Amino acid sequence: MHFVCGGSGFYALIAACFVFARRFAARGHRTWARYSALSGVLFFVAFAAIASGQASPAIILGFYVAVAWIWIWHAAVHRRLIGESGADEALGQSGTF
Repeated sequence: MHFVCGGSGFYALIAACFVFARRFAARGHRTWARYSALSGVLFFVAFAAIASGQASPAIILGFYVAVAWIWIWHAAVHRRLIGESGADEALGQSGTF
């Protein structure tokens, strides 16, 4: 059950990378589009490698790096969308950490 649900979530996350890549490309944000597409490809490759069942340290380390990368991508996209929506001003936040 863990692998079925986890796999579904990972595939949804990969799909979200490509959805955002297309969204950013349509709005003319090529750098964000490339970053999103690259994140999706890298995470797919890492997930496919770990799902193959190989217990190689390089594969495991690569998957850990991909998980960290995808969390950074997720946080960056979230921050960008919050900035676009103007929610910072609505919540009384300055937009700085």
